[in-house]
Amino acid sequence: MPTSLELFVEMGRLALAGQTVMITGGSGGIGGAISRLFKKAGCNVIVLGTNQEKLDSFVKSLPTQGGEAWGYSCDLRDRKQIDAVVSKITEERPPIDILINNAGFAIAANAPFWEQDLDNVASVMEVNLSGLMTITHAVLKYSMMQRKPQPTGTILNISSITGHQAPVREFFEASYHTSKAGVEGFTNVLRHELVGTNIRVLLNRPGTTRTEFHARRHGYDKDKTDATYSGSCPLAADDIAVSCLYQCLQPERISVVLLETLGTAQRSLYSVDQEYEWRNGQSGCREWSE
Repeated sequence: MPTSLELFVEMGRLALAGQTVMITGGSGGIGGAISRLFKKAGCNVIVLGTNQEKLDSFVKSLPTQGGEAWGYSCDLRDRKQIDAVVSKITEERPPIDILINNAGFAIAANAPFWEQDLDNVASVMEVNLSGLMTITHAVLKYSMMQRKPQPTGTILNISSITGHQAPVREFFEASYHTSKAGVEGFTNVLRHELVGTNIRVLLNRPGTTRTEFHARRHGYDKDKTDATYSGSCPLAADDIAVSCLYQCLQPERISVVLLETLGTAQRSLYSVDQEYEWRNGQSGCREWSE
């Protein structure tokens, strides 16, 4: 009998096979899971990252089923480079049907905003918000707005629960929170500006997810990283990939404008049941089968 994931992938294949998806930050963490799942669902996958060698290796590791896959190196802090890379992609590859803006990071601040290095703050804003806006601008200009008989496509921006709920002081996430709140504002405005087209603009808002993101946020301090997840059975990257596929496989006339996905133990940014794993054992932390 097919697993629930296999049935879901088949739904995606029926809806999306042959479409071309571009994923920023698409070779690791949530982005890597998105790339793998959409490839399984029959899509062509364009993976963007900063390291071409890593991209080439990742593309080779993708499932054989599905469409084609290509990797392109692009620094989201460089507006001219973004424009040039997207222009090149639209010349070399099929038209972009879906853009998933996933790239983002948080700094290991461990200090309030006024004590942080402003170069680090600027990097977070440049990648998480300015870079997202710039690549969206390029994809609209070179691909989606050029579609005939009318502009068509899906733009899916990955935000965070912290984009909706301001973190408490001890999180020291002024720059990350502000960047994600900006992503949410940009998403909502762009959706209205694209009225009169068939371009959907969607938002995905994950809760705490077990990826390298949190290790990096804590400066790779294992104790602090483990404390983030302690007892709460956090989401896996595949969980967010599945939620993204759900949003994108809907008929064109339907927009799942916002999808917020939390682990059951996480009731909000501030309220997390750290006894969840103890009460539920392994059954409470089931992950998707490959």
